[in-house]
Amino acid sequence: MILEMLMRQEAFSASIYDDCGDSSIGFGRNLTQIGISRSEALVLLQNDINRVQKELEQFSWFEGLNEHRAAAITSMLYNLGLPRFKLFKLCIAGLESGDFDSAASEIYPNSKYAQQVPSRAREIASIIRRGTDADSPESS
Repeated sequence: MILEMLMRQEAFSASIYDDCGDSSIGFGRNLTQIGISRSEALVLLQNDINRVQKELEQFSWFEGLNEHRAAAITSMLYNLGLPRFKLFKLCIAGLESGDFDSAASEIYPNSKYAQQVPSRAREIASIIRRGTDADSPESS
């Protein structure tokens, strides 16, 4: 009964809204005072990963990437969003042709992305280039 009552009384908002000076979302979740738990954040993260991987399905080359390269590109798209990711035309062309060195070079070191998030860009580029975790021995 309480679930239905609160859903009716609070109404749903997918966007953050001002709630008497606090920021709230959903069915009146006070983000300012309560925030979210780690388990709630993990649910959101998994939903976002699923969304990003669905967005990556439009790229025929994505399916052919190994697990490490796919994770690196998923991380990059997660961080950038699809419109900004699509601006990496030469990187995308390198991924499509299997030229992982050129694809990685478009990510790090000379991109605006690398200037904004250097550690992340370096790690992603390394994984794209090597096909393994950044700290793993070289692979193809």
